[in-house]
Amino acid sequence: MATQNYFILTDSERALAMGFNTSDAMIDPRAVDNDSPGVGINLNDNAQGYDPADPVALTDTYVAPKRIVDDPAYPQDMKTYLLTLPWALLENETIFAPVED
Repeated sequence: MATQNYFILTDSERALAMGFNTSDAMIDPRAVDNDSPGVGINLNDNAQGYDPADPVALTDTYVAPKRIVDDPAYPQDMKTYLLTLPWALLENETIFAPVED
Protein backbone atom coordinates (compact mmCIF):
# COMPACT_ATOMS: atom_id res chain seq x y z
CA MET A 1 0.00 0.00 0.00
CA ALA A 2 1.46 3.29 -1.11
CA THR A 3 1.25 6.30 1.18
CA GLN A 4 2.18 9.87 0.46
CA ASN A 5 1.76 13.33 1.97
CA TYR A 6 -0.99 15.12 0.08
CA PHE A 7 -2.39 18.63 0.23
CA ILE A 8 -6.17 18.43 0.65
CA LEU A 9 -8.16 20.96 -1.38
CA THR A 10 -11.80 21.90 -1.81
CA ASP A 11 -13.18 22.56 -5.28
CA SER A 12 -12.59 26.32 -4.98
CA GLU A 13 -9.09 25.83 -3.54
CA ARG A 14 -8.28 23.51 -6.46
CA ALA A 15 -9.40 26.16 -8.95
CA LEU A 16 -7.32 28.82 -7.21
CA ALA A 17 -4.23 26.57 -7.13
CA MET A 18 -4.60 25.82 -10.84
CA GLY A 19 -4.66 29.57 -11.50
CA PHE A 20 -0.94 29.61 -10.65
CA ASN A 21 -0.10 27.14 -13.45
CA THR A 22 2.58 28.13 -15.93
CA SER A 23 3.71 26.48 -19.14
CA ASP A 24 6.66 25.03 -17.20
CA ALA A 25 4.82 23.63 -14.15
CA MET A 26 1.16 22.74 -13.76
CA ILE A 27 -0.95 21.39 -10.94
CA ASP A 28 -4.21 19.49 -11.44
CA PRO A 29 -5.27 18.05 -8.09
CA ARG A 30 -6.90 14.62 -8.36
CA ALA A 31 -10.39 13.98 -7.02
CA VAL A 32 -10.71 11.80 -3.95
CA ASP A 33 -13.14 9.32 -5.49
CA ASN A 34 -13.35 6.38 -3.11
CA ASP A 35 -16.86 5.92 -1.70
CA SER A 36 -15.79 6.31 1.94
CA PRO A 37 -12.31 7.86 2.16
CA GLY A 38 -12.64 8.86 5.81
CA VAL A 39 -10.52 11.72 7.15
CA GLY A 40 -6.92 12.80 7.07
CA ILE A 41 -5.01 14.18 10.02
CA ASN A 42 -3.65 17.67 9.35
CA LEU A 43 0.15 17.75 9.57
CA ASN A 44 0.59 21.38 8.48
CA ASP A 45 1.22 23.75 11.41
CA ASN A 46 0.44 26.69 9.10
CA ALA A 47 -2.83 25.46 7.57
CA GLN A 48 -5.42 28.21 7.76
CA GLY A 49 -8.49 27.11 9.69
CA TYR A 50 -6.86 23.93 11.03
CA ASP A 51 -4.76 23.13 14.04
CA PRO A 52 -2.12 20.40 13.92
CA ALA A 53 -3.74 16.95 14.23
CA ASP A 54 -7.22 18.26 13.31
CA PRO A 55 -9.24 15.84 11.19
CA VAL A 56 -9.77 16.93 7.59
CA ALA A 57 -12.78 15.43 5.81
CA LEU A 58 -11.79 13.84 2.49
CA THR A 59 -15.22 13.43 0.90
CA ASP A 60 -15.71 15.75 -2.11
CA THR A 61 -12.09 16.97 -2.02
CA TYR A 62 -9.02 16.89 -4.21
CA VAL A 63 -5.41 16.05 -3.41
CA ALA A 64 -2.02 17.12 -4.74
CA PRO A 65 1.37 15.74 -3.66
CA LYS A 66 3.05 17.81 -0.96
CA ARG A 67 6.40 17.33 -2.71
CA ILE A 68 5.32 20.05 -5.16
CA VAL A 69 6.52 22.67 -2.66
CA ASP A 70 10.03 21.17 -2.77
CA ASP A 71 10.24 21.19 -6.57
CA PRO A 72 12.00 24.28 -7.95
CA ALA A 73 10.04 24.06 -11.21
CA TYR A 74 6.80 25.14 -9.56
CA PRO A 75 6.05 28.86 -9.16
CA GLN A 76 6.73 30.32 -5.73
CA ASP A 77 3.28 31.91 -5.49
CA MET A 78 1.70 28.48 -5.99
CA LYS A 79 3.90 26.99 -3.28
CA THR A 80 3.10 29.84 -0.91
CA TYR A 81 -0.62 29.27 -1.45
CA LEU A 82 -0.39 25.48 -1.01
CA LEU A 83 1.46 25.92 2.27
CA THR A 84 -1.69 27.52 3.74
CA LEU A 85 -3.68 24.31 3.14
CA PRO A 86 -3.87 21.16 5.25
CA TRP A 87 -1.84 18.12 4.28
CA ALA A 88 -1.99 14.57 5.53
CA LEU A 89 -0.27 11.24 5.06
CA LEU A 90 -2.80 9.31 2.99
CA GLU A 91 -2.95 5.82 1.52
CA ASN A 92 -3.72 5.76 -2.21
CA GLU A 93 -5.91 2.66 -1.87
CA THR A 94 -8.04 4.46 0.73
CA ILE A 95 -8.66 7.69 -1.16
CA PHE A 96 -8.84 6.53 -4.77
CA ALA A 97 -11.41 4.11 -6.19
CA PRO A 98 -10.02 0.98 -7.82
CA VAL A 99 -9.28 1.27 -11.53
CA GLU A 100 -11.80 -0.71 -13.54
CA ASP A 101 -10.48 -2.96 -16.29
